[in-house]
Amino acid sequence: MWITLAMAVSLATPAPAATPLKTIEHLHVSPLCTGLRQNIGPAIGKVLQNDNTIAQSRPLLRGYVKAAGTDSGSKDLQVSRIERLITPLVKNTAAIEKLLNDPYVFPKRAISDSDRQLLEIRANLQEVVTQQKRALDVISGFVDTEQLGQMQAAGSEAIKLTQTHEIPGAQGGDSSARDAAAGPTPPPSEILNAGVSSPPQIAPDPRLRDSGLVVGHNPLDIFDQAIAEYQQMLQTSEGRAADLVVKALPLCGGRVPGT
Repeated sequence: MWITLAMAVSLATPAPAATPLKTIEHLHVSPLCTGLRQNIGPAIGKVLQNDNTIAQSRPLLRGYVKAAGTDSGSKDLQVSRIERLITPLVKNTAAIEKLLNDPYVFPKRAISDSDRQLLEIRANLQEVVTQQKRALDVISGFVDTEQLGQMQAAGSEAIKLTQTHEIPGAQGGDSSARDAAAGPTPPPSEILNAGVSSPPQIAPDPRLRDSGLVVGHNPLDIFDQAIAEYQQMLQTSEGRAADLVVKALPLCGGRVPGT
């Protein structure tokens, strides 16, 4: 539906044909038609790109869960691949918001029915963008948390190395110098340590291990589940926006292919 809408919107304001100039008065031009062609159409195209990028995150998140459960070295590779999704999502979202906030196309308040339709379409697309940004927050939050855990783990290893060497002035039973060198640095915090995964002092959850059986519950699946929920919400909100565009297209000489 969105693909055909994007194609139809791009044709909503037809170019003048090679006819005598006197027929130019029959071309229907309005802020609604201009907005559909110049702003709504391109915005829908970028929304589609975001949908595709968000969908790409799910198999990568599931790959991370499997790698974490089997202590596979591919875990870092999955995180790196997920991280590469963030930049296009951020750029596309900024571009959509710029298109939808164009003061030269969208009136501050509706004066005509055409204005009302245009603003209603924009409002629905803004809702779509808000939901896509929340999905982006899940993806970027996952990457940030995992990378922070890696940094803390590296710091913990450095402390251990420091503690294995004798420190001048700390001979005999005096351990205060070694304690000072260690400092108050907290232990490494793994992904989802805050209320989702087991604390470091507890043995790893055996359900995270790849036993060849169906996994009944995995706390690391929370990210994939969150993305799935946002995809369902996006499907609903995008459907409402699509219905509004379909109704507006005939007013500008356009139609959805197949209708």
